[in-house]
Amino acid sequence: MQRFWVIEEDSTPCVSVEEAACEQHFVRTVQRNSEGRYVVRLPLKEPVSTIRDNSSIALRRFHMIESRLQRNNDLRAEYQEFMSQYAALGHMQRVDHTTHSSPQYYLSHLAVIREESSTTKVRVVFDAACKSVTGKSLNDVLIVGAVIQDDLRTIILRTRINAILLIADIKQMYRQILVNEHDTPLQRILWRYSPDEYISTFELRTVTYGTASAPFLATLTLQQFAEDEQVDFSLGSKILKRDVYVDDLVTSGRTAEELLHCRCADEVDSNFANLLRIWIQY
Repeated sequence: MQRFWVIEEDSTPCVSVEEAACEQHFVRTVQRNSEGRYVVRLPLKEPVSTIRDNSSIALRRFHMIESRLQRNNDLRAEYQEFMSQYAALGHMQRVDHTTHSSPQYYLSHLAVIREESSTTKVRVVFDAACKSVTGKSLNDVLIVGAVIQDDLRTIILRTRINAILLIADIKQMYRQILVNEHDTPLQRILWRYSPDEYISTFELRTVTYGTASAPFLATLTLQQFAEDEQVDFSLGSKILKRDVYVDDLVTSGRTAEELLHCRCADEVDSNFANLLRIWIQY
């Protein structure tokens, strides 16, 4: 009976050998550049050389999406806007496609349309599950990593301890984190803005949605950020570690002033606090 209760009370998460190796790889390789951005390495469970060259498959898929864009002017405009922003923010950069100094992998890309969205209705997503001639994809050689955040139900139940909620999200969470330049050749894409142009090769410089390790890298980087800044921002660090699910923050407080202190380190704006109280009442 005693052994039963010991087992039941043991809340230590079960982590596989592979998941433990993934976290050790992160701790060993993560860096922070002069701008304060984190730079991570992709966690590989087997040599990337097992993928081989998949550029011909990516080229065939690119022609397919380009043909679709030519038939839909609105979709083409939004797709081009998305890619233009990606380049303008430095999240992808043009490279010489003849460079073969590192193993390479080409991500196919396609449009996902969300009619219900009030902001971006078209999102370009990248496919890291596309098999190469060896039957392997980038996702096949990446370690997924363990789940290191509390589940959503636990976070929501915990917030109900207090009456007032504070909800926020992290803008472009994955794209705030840079990928080490040694690994960006594994995130190559083909792109051009017009069929009259040559097809160029770009490398995605940030953690990319669609790669198997992206959720783990993003959430562990957030945890690392909370650890690094806990001396100067003890309250914010605690919230980041405890009350974030992927890129959504859901926390709570006893008073409006308490939550406003979480929101910013400046003096609380009494007018904003009153407005917050009114909003809560309704």
